[in-house]
Amino acid sequence: MPSPPSPRDVTSLAQVTAHRLRRRSGPRAAWIPTKIPVTVAPSWALGLGLTAWTVGDALLPDAVPDRSIAAYAAGAVGTAAVLALTLAFHETAHALAAARAGLGVRGMTLSFFGGALELAEPPATPGVELSVAIAGPLASAAAAVVATAAHVGLVFADADPLLAASSAVVAVGNLLVAAFNCIPAVPLDGGHALHAAVWAVTGREETARRVTTATGGALGVGLIGLAVVASASADAALAVWLGLLGVSVYSG
Repeated sequence: MPSPPSPRDVTSLAQVTAHRLRRRSGPRAAWIPTKIPVTVAPSWALGLGLTAWTVGDALLPDAVPDRSIAAYAAGAVGTAAVLALTLAFHETAHALAAARAGLGVRGMTLSFFGGALELAEPPATPGVELSVAIAGPLASAAAAVVATAAHVGLVFADADPLLAASSAVVAVGNLLVAAFNCIPAVPLDGGHALHAAVWAVTGREETARRVTTATGGALGVGLIGLAVVASASADAALAVWLGLLGVSVYSG
């Protein structure tokens, strides 16, 4: 199983992706940035640790029982590492979509919540904002398809069931990331898509901002409330996830 990605590994992902796309696409891909500065926030490690704990404590033992603690730990760390890289891929898709739309990409920050782009200027039209917003969920959906294919291949190859279970977790995890990000509340991608839609319908960007700010606050409070319920039900992992996500959304 691979070890968790280091900040250097994550930082190079956007650069390598851009370089390969440029090389394969030729001169028509001149809009693709050759280098995207990436900052890894301290909360990125928190996300890695919480993911590994969830996978190793509950998901893998349920899917493949009667393995050693060391086996579960290795599987959990490897699965968390792959999920972290797919989240970086999600954010890289946003960056490439922004660059293709003519927006300057100053940098990318990866954190527990996922990530955020620093653009040189805001999207000038609702269409540009929508294209950048949907790029991330589409990338996560594509990663889920690849992980599903890997899971099926491992099952048919009669590989270690722990590997097959890990690939299934990656597939489901990316589907959840795509679905969660489609919720119409900022700072989620769905919130930016809603902002673009309201902006396009009303012609007023300020109205769109007020609407999405309200939905983001409501989602954050709702997630925190669900965290309290999960805590009362003694589901510690779910309570921690919901609580941290709720605080991130509410403060975002």
